Amino acid sequence: MIPAAPPLSHAPVPELTLEGPVDALLRSLDALRQVCDPTVPASILELGLIESLRLTEGEAWLRFVSLGMSCPLSDLTADAAFRAIQSALPDTDIYLSHDHAVEWSPRRASVALRRRLGWAETD
Repeated sequence: MIPAAPPLSHAPVPELTLEGPVDALLRSLDALRQVCDPTVPASILELGLIESLRLTEGEAWLRFVSLGMSCPLSDLTADAAFRAIQSALPDTDIYLSHDHAVEWSPRRASVALRRRLGWAETD
């Protein structure tokens, strides 16, 4: 069952911050699109669970936003994201962090996902 979403706020939609070589970013994003949240039938990119991805020579920094500090599946999802980057960039040191200061809301999800799940915007 798909969880009901709380009402959307009027806050601007956050953007994914990307830095690094384009080819490596594209490989990484393709890998992250394959990582799905265990509770919602959508990728972590569609849900807006990735705050930023920064790549430099031999290193990747992935900032992950969890669905909530009490969500027991956040660590599993973060681990799957870590492994996805690892498979896309095998000779790269990966640093993953949870940004608990950023509160996830349906507004972070893509417009297409919100429509698909019935998370329509409210005025």
